[in-house]
Amino acid sequence: MSPSNTYYGNTGLLQAIFDKSEAGTILLDANGQIVLVNNRIEQITGYSKAQIEGKMGWKDFIVEDQFDEISRYLQLLKANPEEIQERIEVRFTDSKSTTRSAFMNAFLIKNLKVIAISLVDITEQKQYEKALEKAKQEAENSERLKTAFLANMSHEIRTPINSIVGFADLLKMSGLTDEKKELYLNQVIFGSHDLLLLIEKIITIARLDSGQLNLNNREFNLNTRLKDIESRFKDELKSRGKDHIELTFLPGKNDENFIILGDPIRLTEVLSNLLENAIKFTDEGRIEFGYYYLEEEASEMDGEALLFFVKDSGLGIEKSKKNMIFDRFVKVIEKEEIIYKGAGLGLTICKEIVNLFGGSIWVESTKGSGSRFFFNYPLGKNRIRKTPDIKQESISKDPTDWSDKEILIAEDIESNYLYIKELIAPTNIKILRARDGLEAVELFRNHPEIDIVVMDILMPGMDGYEATTEIRKIKPDIPVIAQSAFTFEGDIQDGLYAGCFNDYIMKPYTRKVLFAIIKKYFPE
Repeated sequence: MSPSNTYYGNTGLLQAIFDKSEAGTILLDANGQIVLVNNRIEQITGYSKAQIEGKMGWKDFIVEDQFDEISRYLQLLKANPEEIQERIEVRFTDSKSTTRSAFMNAFLIKNLKVIAISLVDITEQKQYEKALEKAKQEAENSERLKTAFLANMSHEIRTPINSIVGFADLLKMSGLTDEKKELYLNQVIFGSHDLLLLIEKIITIARLDSGQLNLNNREFNLNTRLKDIESRFKDELKSRGKDHIELTFLPGKNDENFIILGDPIRLTEVLSNLLENAIKFTDEGRIEFGYYYLEEEASEMDGEALLFFVKDSGLGIEKSKKNMIFDRFVKVIEKEEIIYKGAGLGLTICKEIVNLFGGSIWVESTKGSGSRFFFNYPLGKNRIRKTPDIKQESISKDPTDWSDKEILIAEDIESNYLYIKELIAPTNIKILRARDGLEAVELFRNHPEIDIVVMDILMPGMDGYEATTEIRKIKPDIPVIAQSAFTFEGDIQDGLYAGCFNDYIMKPYTRKVLFAIIKKYFPE
């Protein structure tokens, strides 16, 4: 007699109900062997009835670490069914060795001496709950990080502002010595510099999050760019009272005309963040930065590649924390350590930008023995060349006499105009000022002798783009330098490449930067 006849008699109705049930049902004999299953069991286990009935026991399904629990459950069911739980959660493996989850109910059929087990598959529900719990944890962690970030930002913003406002107020005091004035002015400058760096980092993170930060690749002289970075950070060491620390640039190619194709602005941003960290955490010793030039053997980089490095003899990082430092808002500080200022964004920015380069960044460090940061910069094939030697014109630190020159400054903000005017006043250059684009065009039309234009991009009415276009209709070869507070260099470069501007300068800028740009168009 077949199992179905044994347990259903000759009635097909019971078998139909049994097979159509949404719950998987198993009948176990006194020895724990499976004597009958319904269609749902085939669906959730992947085994056929022929593979199961009379050939497998419950232990062939249930995961091993639940054997004791299920065995006790079945014993108690036989002894006193009223004492068992209504349902328990079990884990079982299917025909593909995948672990699944189910709610299990069981009851004893005494006259047939079998146990009926009902299984409701909850695998998808468990996966959903797990994903939901993970999302909840991530949301809570994100919220904690944001809260900590905002608190940190409040501190990081208020600190330089306190310095700027406080020392600017002290400068109004009468009877100050020259030494006091210089001290107070330096503190205002340092505070402004720190605040600007923080704002730039926040803007960069926002652009990375929104997918709006793109690379603007062009050819540039790598060694010249890195020498400029070396000079800037030597000044930074001096201004921070750390000029006893030796900063050295080590080029991978000793070629004054080493030209590569890439984004010099973003490369500078990565190296600057790494050097800022090195200076912050190094009190004695030396800092080195540069690159190794990897030729065709770097096959995984698809051609030439550069391996940049920044090495310092500073505090170093514990091995357990090396993977954390590239996470957003993380500052690896122990309770007993000095609290170093910073927003915990610099290394995150480095990682994201290096990813845009198509490279990767990592650190090798030991606590107390300094750190070595590396990142690779794939160049690809035919993306590097050497240009003919170009004689560089030396630029004097002191302004030339430009009394025979005339400049048009288009700037709607009074303080910005006053700043430029004071910067170039020692040159005796003749200055014309326009407060919007329309006035700039009219002034240029009435003064065709103007030698150069400094054009603000964002002005009321006619903006800098439109004004420059109109001015070029009057005099196509007039040098026009764009100035902007935008950090979206791509917007400016689009205009530059389209022939709108000859050059551009980013606010805020120093006297040295402004003069270097203007001198390019005023040959000695």
